[in-house]
Amino acid sequence: MKKKILLIDDVKEFRALVKIFLSSQYEVITARDGLEALSMLESGLVPDVIVTDLMMPRLDGYQLISQLKNVDPYKKIPVIVLSNVDKRQDKEALTKKGIYGYLHKPFSPDELRENLSQMLNNALVYCN
Repeated sequence: MKKKILLIDDVKEFRALVKIFLSSQYEVITARDGLEALSMLESGLVPDVIVTDLMMPRLDGYQLISQLKNVDPYKKIPVIVLSNVDKRQDKEALTKKGIYGYLHKPFSPDELRENLSQMLNNALVYCN
């Protein structure tokens, strides 16, 4: 069974592109922003990992991560950030909140695949 990834980004074309290059290995579910993602989680979606942008309308990635890390069923879901924002202080603050990784856009598909693979393998080792 494929691992589930919840991909959150406000750019439709970006979501479609990332879904294409991850779909051979993962089940990719997409959301337009943090609000839609939270709604999906509250409706019972349980992804193995969340991949999110930071800059989005309605509920941005910073707000989403803060909310996820404060709610029991969600705080254990690993989060990888994909963002145009490349600020050291943002990376440090988000790492302290418990994100797994931070990739700066543009990134290579192999870089994202490698981060996902490492994260999922580490999660399996941690759980066993």
